[in-house]
Amino acid sequence: MLGADGCGAEAVHVDATPVRFDVAVPGDLLASLVWRNRRGQTRGLKYVVDGRLQRSVGLQGFYRLTSESADELAELVDGTAP
Repeated sequence: MLGADGCGAEAVHVDATPVRFDVAVPGDLLASLVWRNRRGQTRGLKYVVDGRLQRSVGLQGFYRLTSESADELAELVDGTAP
């Protein structure tokens, strides 16, 4: 179907923070994280119950952390959070 040359797509490398599994996000921080979309609309995570994320569907979509939430998360990952 795609022919001998395939679809012509190439992998794209993006510099980003690596995924880590050694730092747990506290429930109060998880519930306070805020994302913003291109239009400037903000939203928090859905399905956070008793400090635990019940469904990952709330993480899907084209949203970026607000600068305040990104700073809080960076403090946690860098080990500077209380």
